[in-house]
Amino acid sequence: MPDWWSWTAIAVGFLVVCLLTPVVWLIVRRRWLAGRGRVFECSLKRPDAVGSGWILGVARFRDDDVEWYRVFSLSLRPKMVFHRNQTRVARVRMPEASEAVELYDGHVVAELAGRHEGTMLAMARPDLTAFSSWTEAAPPGVLEV
Repeated sequence: MPDWWSWTAIAVGFLVVCLLTPVVWLIVRRRWLAGRGRVFECSLKRPDAVGSGWILGVARFRDDDVEWYRVFSLSLRPKMVFHRNQTRVARVRMPEASEAVELYDGHVVAELAGRHEGTMLAMARPDLTAFSSWTEAAPPGVLEV
C-alpha cells in the first residue's frame, strides 16, 4: 500500500477527532450540569444587547442562585447568575410571533424586575412555576429588588 494512503488515513482520523471533540464535550458538559442541580431549557434576551435576539440556554438552580449557561458554549462557567434576593418576575406573556420562531415550542416569556430589570427569560410553564416559586421563597425581609 502506498505511503500516501497511510498519511491520508491519519489526516482523516485527526479531522474526525477534531470535529467530534466539541460535540462530545457539549454532551459531557450538559450531563455535568444536570448532576449538580435541576437543569431546564431557558432562553435569554437582555435589554442592553441591542439588535440581538434570543440566546438558547439552560438554567440550573443552585441554592440561592439560578445559573444560566449558553447551550452552544464549551465553558463550565455560567454566563449569568440570578440571585434570589435580587430577582423578581414582573410580567409573564406569550411570545410574540417574531419571537416564537426563535424559541422552543410551548415556552412563555417572563420579564424580570430587580437587578436584572428588562431581562427576559423564556421557559416552559412548569419551569416558570418553579422559577417564580424560587424567587418568592426568599426569607422575609431579604429582598433587595
